[in-house]
Amino acid sequence: MGGDAGASSRPGEGSSFWFTDAPQARSVEPAEDALRRRHAGARILVAEDNPVNAEVAQALLEEVGLVADLAGDGLAAVDKALKGGHRLVLMDMQMPRLDGLDACRAIRQHRPSSALPVIAMTANAFAEDRARCQAAGMDDFLSKPVDPAALYRLLLHWLDRQAGAAG
Repeated sequence: MGGDAGASSRPGEGSSFWFTDAPQARSVEPAEDALRRRHAGARILVAEDNPVNAEVAQALLEEVGLVADLAGDGLAAVDKALKGGHRLVLMDMQMPRLDGLDACRAIRQHRPSSALPVIAMTANAFAEDRARCQAAGMDDFLSKPVDPAALYRLLLHWLDRQAGAAG
C-alpha cells in the first residue's frame, strides 16, 4: 500500500513495531468549493413549477455562489432562456403550459448545448425518461429528490465544460 513497516526486538525486553502511511494523493477539491471559486455569480435558470422545489433549488445554488433565476412554467423558461445571460438550465419535465421536453426543444432551435446546457431535474427517473430527455436535446439528467452533492458535481462538470468551450 506504499507505506513502510519495521520492528526491533531485544530478548527479555520486548519488541517495538512501527508503521508509516504512504503520502496520500492530493485530495480532490470538493465540487462546492470549485463552484464557488470558478463560477461564482453564474446565472442558472431553474424551470420548476413547484414552489417548494424551486425554493430548494434556489437555496442549493445560492449556497455555492450561483444566482438562480426562476421560471414557473415551460413558456416562461423558453422566454428567459432565449433572452440570454444564463450559463445553464435546470429543467423540470412536467410543467404547465409547456412541458420540459417541449421547452428544451424550443430552446434548442436557437441555443445549442455548447451555448446553454439543459439538465433535466425530475422525479421521472426511469431509463425511458432519460432517453426522452436526451432525444429532446437535454444534456444530462438529475433525479429528484435532488442529492446536493450530485447536483454540485453535475453543475461543476457542465459549467467547466461550457467555460472551456467558450475560452
